[in-house]
Amino acid sequence: MFLPFIKNRIPTLEEIEEQRLSRSRGIRGMIRVIGIIFLVLVAFLASMTLLTPLLELHSLEQEREQAQLQLQRARAVEAEAYNRFLWMSDPEYFEQMARDRANQAKSGEHIVRRPTAEELREMQEQARKKQKNPRRRSRRD
Repeated sequence: MFLPFIKNRIPTLEEIEEQRLSRSRGIRGMIRVIGIIFLVLVAFLASMTLLTPLLELHSLEQEREQAQLQLQRARAVEAEAYNRFLWMSDPEYFEQMARDRANQAKSGEHIVRRPTAEELREMQEQARKKQKNPRRRSRRD
């Protein structure tokens, strides 16, 4: 009896050897691919473990610089407040501030005021307007 799905012939030694070689080539190829994937994963993990502390160090350095800037600003504010405190504890300072605000002077003193930035701008605008629009005098014959 002949069944088509059953092979009647027995493979030769050469065919068996060739099947082994092709299987071994496939296994070797898979081992190479798995080895490359493993090396990539190891490299990725190594870079993460080495780069993470460097990134943290960089962020900590930035935070330190910001904290130093804040400290410098706070020290400047403190120095200004301390200077104001020293001035305010001086009775002559209070007397001078009171006279300034009241626009009065002691006998023999002269008050000289410097205009503020706003007043300077206003004065400059007025001067420009006068230059642009000089008054024309009409001639009468």
